[in-house]
Amino acid sequence: MEFPFDISAQVVFTVQEDHVFLVAEENYIIVNFQDHAALERVMQNILPPSSGKGGGGISGSLDKARDLNAKLLAAGLVVDVRVNNKTYIEFGTSASPKITANAVIGKVGSWFKRG
Repeated sequence: MEFPFDISAQVVFTVQEDHVFLVAEENYIIVNFQDHAALERVMQNILPPSSGKGGGGISGSLDKARDLNAKLLAAGLVVDVRVNNKTYIEFGTSASPKITANAVIGKVGSWFKRG
């Protein structure tokens, strides 16, 4: 599939104290966070707060990830979300987002760092 326009960018943006690096070329976008804690802090700051009526948690997050993946796939974009330069999740390459072992291990490790 030919992409209807070209993207070429290198951007560093800051959300509170966390720096997020974004690199894009053609239809491929890489978003890199320093560490898992930075990813979680940024997500807490950009996502709307939960309504408290359920629907949150893992199943709600997976539904949102599937919706995002479907939209990116339809647009022909690939978004590779990385933590410390290791892919955590990739959107837009197949019917569902690809979640890597790094993401699972990072999430489990973040549970033990709390407290």
